[in-house]
Amino acid sequence: MKTGVTVADGMSVNPVTISSTKSILECAKIMAKKRVGSLLIVKEDQLEGIITEKDLVHFLAKGLNPEATKVKEVMVKKIHTISPEEDLSEAVSTMKREKVRRLPVVSKKKLIGMLTLNDIIKLQPALFDLLREQSNIRLQKQKEKSVEGTCEVCENFGKLYEVDDQYICAECSNEKTLRSSDED
Repeated sequence: MKTGVTVADGMSVNPVTISSTKSILECAKIMAKKRVGSLLIVKEDQLEGIITEKDLVHFLAKGLNPEATKVKEVMVKKIHTISPEEDLSEAVSTMKREKVRRLPVVSKKKLIGMLTLNDIIKLQPALFDLLREQSNIRLQKQKEKSVEGTCEVCENFGKLYEVDDQYICAECSNEKTLRSSDED
């Protein structure tokens, strides 16, 4: 379903970037100061990698020194990108297929912007409504097969539906479906 809106219409034109030679501590400080969930690693306008909040959490869990470790040691080098001419529907499809929430926008091998799910939702609230509708359709299918019991998530008693090998109530099922759509 083409939206008629291009990636260029929704992208941020000044994504926050960092050099691969900076420390993880510097990276985290920039992310906190700029209030962003990721940084693009660039060298002379060429995209080298990306580092996200999730990458920082994994790094910290290993107990490594953030002052001594360089961004290039932690960054993700396999980056999914998109062209500014692509339709937003293609961006959403790519994000869902690759399980990412951010797509650097590249034209002629040069970084020109960043597109996030938040950018898309701000630009196309109808896409969010579509996701909600799809989750309701999934819930309707799940409701067809119900049992009575205690929800494995909230522990309330009532009708339960099997979702991802768990028996959960309709409310928890809705929340889980919406969360999984947000993570895509």
